[in-house]
Amino acid sequence: MIWVTWRQFRATILFGVLTPLLLAAITVAITVIDGGVFPTASLSGCLSFDATECRAETAQTVAIMLTVVLPVALGAFVGVTVFSRDLERRTHVLGLSQSVSRRRWYTTRVAVVFVPTVLAMTLLGCSLYWAKYQTVPDEFAVAFGGYDSALEFPVFGATGFVAGGYTAVGLMLGAALALALRNTVAAMVGTVIATSLLIALFPTQIREHYAVASVEELTLEQKSNEMYGGDTPDFYLPVDSSDLFYARWVFSSDYVDSNGQPVAIDWQQCAQLENRREMSEFETVAEYEEYSDGLLERVKGLHLDCFRSQGAEAFETKYHEDRLFWRFQAMETALTLVIAALFGGLSLLLVRRLRP
Repeated sequence: MIWVTWRQFRATILFGVLTPLLLAAITVAITVIDGGVFPTASLSGCLSFDATECRAETAQTVAIMLTVVLPVALGAFVGVTVFSRDLERRTHVLGLSQSVSRRRWYTTRVAVVFVPTVLAMTLLGCSLYWAKYQTVPDEFAVAFGGYDSALEFPVFGATGFVAGGYTAVGLMLGAALALALRNTVAAMVGTVIATSLLIALFPTQIREHYAVASVEELTLEQKSNEMYGGDTPDFYLPVDSSDLFYARWVFSSDYVDSNGQPVAIDWQQCAQLENRREMSEFETVAEYEEYSDGLLERVKGLHLDCFRSQGAEAFETKYHEDRLFWRFQAMETALTLVIAALFGGLSLLLVRRLRP
């Protein structure tokens, strides 16, 4: 049964396996040849295949974007076609009429076609992680964290083994839709839409709940100083804090009331200063600067009163540190595999109800 499945789907298997492996090999080769890259989660800044110093970063950016798309594409072109082709041609009747059980008919295709594809995508994600974060040039042997976080979309989903989990979801969902709809085009469209929505749910709704969020609270006065300038520090970090070496993923920034509930500030309710004097009305620059400083303090005072009148008591920033990267990878991969298993169970029910 395994040999028959390989002979029937060898082109599909080679497409599903070689595509991510070639992408990984090309990206790693370009990175190594160019001497490595500065370890940052940023995708912007250096984008050019013509400039030698940008070639590795550009190759990694392209590879990351393709890795995000590949689970959707593989779900449509591999997950769907492995079953829809036989159903449309009704060649599944021959397979189900043999001594092979329906469960074995289904699981053999999953094992021979889907598992190698998932493993290849996992290797691609781990290769991109190594190329992006572990190929530091000698002149950047020690570096502080950047502003971009490795926990954010799209970098998180393309670096590490979670790429294999996303692919498993796409493949199993594609198979379930193929068995349910028995139409290749409809199943492909449904797979693209549903897989994209599922993958989008993780960074927007689910990932933030993998751990208790760290909370940074500013008083309204501190937030005002951050907005308009001032002498009061807005963020406090001990000098010896290891947090200095980690970027962080900020997923929530809100004004909050005394109970910690978000408050939506309506700026239209805040009074505005009118009849502001122009610089030309002052005899000296010093007089204008003194007027501007006083004006700024009045504006800050009006806004503070406005925020408090709407119930705001502080400004909270919720975030996760990049040190949680592998923990989040493990949790999200496990969750995607559970979802894939559920689609697999649904597919088995559909296979049992197939009529020759």
